[in-house]
Amino acid sequence: MGLKIQIIAFVIGVVFFVFILRSIKKNSFAPTISVLWILVAIFLLSIPIFQQFYQWITYNVIGIVDARHIIYIVLIGFLLIYNYYLSSKITLMNDQIKHLISFTAILENKIKGKNENQ
Repeated sequence: MGLKIQIIAFVIGVVFFVFILRSIKKNSFAPTISVLWILVAIFLLSIPIFQQFYQWITYNVIGIVDARHIIYIVLIGFLLIYNYYLSSKITLMNDQIKHLISFTAILENKIKGKNENQ
């Protein structure tokens, strides 16, 4: 990897890490989401430090000659994990909304029934 990519990744990682820590301090992130974003920041910070390791992984394990592609692979993998997480939360919230609609309809019918009996 070139020195420019390492410097850019490190600077983005530092800025991202600070931004995430500030967001955690303000309680704007759920703990599970903040862990995922912290892992991305740590990965970006680790690129210059573990460059040789990442090059070994990309060449020997994955079979890609250019080590810069490991950045894309890891970040796309992270986005897939994050997308899965959001999809599962949306499904859970959808089920909860259906339950609340049913519960509200039942309560509404009970209230109407009491009003008609009076």
